[in-house]
Amino acid sequence: MVVGLIAGFVSGATVVYFICWNLMRKKGKATSEVVTALTSAARKATGEVSKLRLQVQVLEKLERDGSDLILLFPDIIKKIFAGRDSDEVVSFVNRACQNLLKADESAVFLADRTGVRLSLSASTGLSDVLDKHVNLGLGEGFVGMAAETGRLLFRDELEKESVLVRRKIIMSDIPDFKPEYAAPMQVEGVLYGVITAGSFETAGILRKETLRAIAAVGAAALENVRVLERLGRSSSLDPETGFAGKTALEPTLENELERVERFGSNLTVIELNLYSAEMDTLTSRQIIGVAAKHLIASLRNIDIGIRTGRGSIILLLPGTDADGMKSVTGKLGGELPILKAGNGTHVGSIGMRSIVVEGGSRFDARRLLDRLRSQELMEFEGYYEI
Repeated sequence: MVVGLIAGFVSGATVVYFICWNLMRKKGKATSEVVTALTSAARKATGEVSKLRLQVQVLEKLERDGSDLILLFPDIIKKIFAGRDSDEVVSFVNRACQNLLKADESAVFLADRTGVRLSLSASTGLSDVLDKHVNLGLGEGFVGMAAETGRLLFRDELEKESVLVRRKIIMSDIPDFKPEYAAPMQVEGVLYGVITAGSFETAGILRKETLRAIAAVGAAALENVRVLERLGRSSSLDPETGFAGKTALEPTLENELERVERFGSNLTVIELNLYSAEMDTLTSRQIIGVAAKHLIASLRNIDIGIRTGRGSIILLLPGTDADGMKSVTGKLGGELPILKAGNGTHVGSIGMRSIVVEGGSRFDARRLLDRLRSQELMEFEGYYEI
């Protein structure tokens, strides 16, 4: 019996030992799992803290950049608006791309007065790619498409455009010229040019909106330059016709010929002679007045009229080719002779001679005027009831 009791105690002790050992093993395993989980959570938290630190550093840098933009932008605006002519304005606009956007490559294209041709005016970091006289048409390439659509374009978003648009850009792009951004300079639908920029130092909405703002400021400054040019011409207008006087002929023609060479657009020059207005009488003044009024109403706002003599007027028609010249001379030749002055006298017979300067040609004003005046006058007479 005693032996049975001892054997029972031993057996029970063994069972209790194994039960305790099993519990201790499970507890150790659970503890190990808890430690592993806590270690993993700690590592994850450390990683998240590192990410947050990096995000904070990025945000601090963006804040510093934003502060720099806020401080620099008013000074840049002042310089842009202080430009005395379009080239000086464009130079400051290009400099703004370097100072504000930190763009490695930038270029500014000016539009001609017809708004259909663009020509390089200033660039940085692109001298090996862009030639000084490079020009393109509306809708041609990445730059021309921004001008045609009036939208700020991003090259990395071109896949959103239609297949036809992408094909047009690829086929007409300037070789080796791949700007990341193109922003048109427009005011109330009038195109003044396009700003292009390469990759920014830091990407994001801030830089894109800054580029948009620079384009708006540049357009407003170029609009001011054009208004000042018109005011300058208006200050010396001929009182009888409302056109510029003879002294404005050569400098105005030189400016237009420079645009012909720079933008590759045509220029038509027409000399108009009103024979009955060449007499120094009250009737002649009425005749030149009624003819000038008709011309002002018929011509575009980019066309220029200059009175060079008592009965002679020279018209400068930017962007007009040979076919356009024939259309204009035919129209004026049929309409002017039958106009009536205040006393009922008709303008009568007129003479016209004209010349077309092809886009890209290089002429000086005197040479062109000599060629114009060496041509024979075409005579036009009106048919009207007597």
